[in-house]
Amino acid sequence: MAMIETDMTLERLSELVDAYGASALRWPTGERAGAETLLARSAEARALVARAADLDRLLDMAPHEAPSADLVARIMAARPRAASGQVVSIRTAGRSPWRAVARAVWPYGSPAFPAGALAASIMLGIGLGVLAPSTLSTLGLTTTVATSSATTGTGDQLVSLALAENDYPEEWKQ
Repeated sequence: MAMIETDMTLERLSELVDAYGASALRWPTGERAGAETLLARSAEARALVARAADLDRLLDMAPHEAPSADLVARIMAARPRAASGQVVSIRTAGRSPWRAVARAVWPYGSPAFPAGALAASIMLGIGLGVLAPSTLSTLGLTTTVATSSATTGTGDQLVSLALAENDYPEEWKQ
């Protein structure tokens, strides 16, 4: 009977030991043979498992007490609940799992208000970006200075300059 041997790395063995402990009986059966092969040929792997075994012994010495009824009651009372008093989860959300996700993200009532505020701020930013004069388009222009004169067209020219219009009067283009 041929035995299928998997290539176990020291990193994967470290993950197994961190997740399941030093006892090979707790490791997944599909990876157990490869891990035992690595242990047989690597002193570094054996040292890794020995350190984990020390930790396992310390954890086994810790007292195993069931939580008190008071602790269980406080934890259950502190869990998130929907407005109707039911626990918020995707299974109890009813028809739409998105409603449960929205409640998990925004548990303070209807998510329409923050969604509307976000949409309004995006539209305001886009509108200001489109309507604001571009500073890049004015970088290549020469600087002109307007002087006061008694001609009748000066007021209109100053308004056009103040509004940053790109169509300057011909006498300003020099």
